[in-house]
Amino acid sequence: MVIALGLITIVVTGCKRENINYSTTSTVNMYSYLEQQTEDFSLFKQIIDKAGYSSFLNTYGNYTLFATNNAGVNAYLKANNKASVDAIDAATAKKIVSISLIADTINSSLFSDGKLRSPTTIGQYLITSVTNTGGVSSITINRQANLVKSNTRVGNGIIHTIDNILTPAPLTLAQMVEQNPNYSIFTEALKATGFYDTLNVPTASATNASRKYLTLIAQPNDVFKAAGIADFNALKAKYSKTGNPKNPQDSLFLFVAYRIFPELSYVSDIVAASSHPTLAPLEITTSEIIGQSVVLNNIVFNGVLEPGVEIDRTQSDNSASNGVLHAVKANYSIKVRRPTPVYFDVADQPEIRRVPGLYRVRGVPFKNFTYGQIADIDFPLAAASNTAGQNLTYTVQAAISSGDYFFGGDYLTCGQRFRTGPGMNYIEFKTPLLVKGRYKVWVDYKKSNGQALIVTFDGQSVFANTFNQADNVSDFETDAQLESKGYKRYSEAPIAAAGSSNTNASGHASRLLGVINITTTDRHKIRFTATAGTGANHELKLDLIEFRPIDMPSQIFPRFARDGSLINQ
Repeated sequence: MVIALGLITIVVTGCKRENINYSTTSTVNMYSYLEQQTEDFSLFKQIIDKAGYSSFLNTYGNYTLFATNNAGVNAYLKANNKASVDAIDAATAKKIVSISLIADTINSSLFSDGKLRSPTTIGQYLITSVTNTGGVSSITINRQANLVKSNTRVGNGIIHTIDNILTPAPLTLAQMVEQNPNYSIFTEALKATGFYDTLNVPTASATNASRKYLTLIAQPNDVFKAAGIADFNALKAKYSKTGNPKNPQDSLFLFVAYRIFPELSYVSDIVAASSHPTLAPLEITTSEIIGQSVVLNNIVFNGVLEPGVEIDRTQSDNSASNGVLHAVKANYSIKVRRPTPVYFDVADQPEIRRVPGLYRVRGVPFKNFTYGQIADIDFPLAAASNTAGQNLTYTVQAAISSGDYFFGGDYLTCGQRFRTGPGMNYIEFKTPLLVKGRYKVWVDYKKSNGQALIVTFDGQSVFANTFNQADNVSDFETDAQLESKGYKRYSEAPIAAAGSSNTNASGHASRLLGVINITTTDRHKIRFTATAGTGANHELKLDLIEFRPIDMPSQIFPRFARDGSLINQ
């Protein structure tokens, strides 16, 4: 017993208490970090306490917090005539914390000139931009604060230190336009057409899912006046053809509707997509970036450039409670167009034209283009072991007198192995602008070892006919006979002498894919997909894709010459 008691005494007195850390990481979470950094964040911590977010910000998660330092909180209190944080009510505190917090970890390397990738917990997006004052560049957040310190890693995310309080946008788009005197003409137009009410619904109150967030392209008074429109009466006289701007068929109604996108698009989003839907039925607005300018409706139509209008970036990216407001530098409106033929030369691509000494230059070697080198053509990314079979090859005929009859003397070969097996198994083209309407669609090609191809338009199987790249046209059938079968001669290739052959010796043919109804004036996508083929010589040689209105007098003429001219009947 004595020995036993002695052993127990040794064990008990020799034990030490261990401090067990139950956290998933030894790094503190956001709230604990702010609590430790009293010199910088004691006041912002008080705002978090008043908002009731202290426990939330101390739990596990992945967040980004824009924490205002003490100097920034004091500046906010002074600007709002408040003696201390105690004077801020709980509702205001919740809004401050909610607009400062994002349920995502966003490093400052992801800050760009535009909105951040994820919304804040209040549902609005923050925008970042770089400003230069006195030769010193700084990053601004939401045009309300400067970034003081970035990327402080804590257990549940990232903290960025800023020098002012962020506040959510309090006004709807309608209210934001109305309170700006430089939009007085546009405000009257919104009210006259009824779109003021559409733009005055806060996101939280919106019952239409497609209208929770809207993008408004507003037009300042000076832009109207530069276009000869001195006031709203002049605007109404110019555009309101029915006399009732609330009539959906009225041109003023459509003028305003065309400036509203049923989406949340900051400038960075506008340039990320080539076209945007509007509230004008079946009408889109195109967009692109030219140098440093973001331009709307800069369109090449029938080979002629129609200059667009530039977004005023200094007056844009203004967050509202239900969307974002932009301004433009010039007047614009919907262009009334009728269906017109489009002869899409698939080998005429900007990237090909930019290669020195290549585009339609006789005698130059062919040039291969790999995945991603031509923006408006998509095909599979080649496997490392099979790059030869997936090149897109641009070729120019060696001489005008050669036996080929490609339009302009050039064409695209879509892979040496256009097949379902290893190689290129599809190719997709983005078309030129097509005016809404009904069209017959023809594909012009040179015969090759072939297969029946699946052709889709904007991802849909809308064509009635199959297209087999091995098909040819007969020399002994008239144009009318060929057309009745869904084929035609499209090139200037001569017809073989009687008795010499019963097929077109040049191998150039055109296949009618079918009739389609294009409902939106826009650029569209047409895709050719392989269905068979295992050999090495399944080349797809494409020349043109024709979109001819169904009421066009002739589907046969004009034909297409090797020198790039059109051959009329």
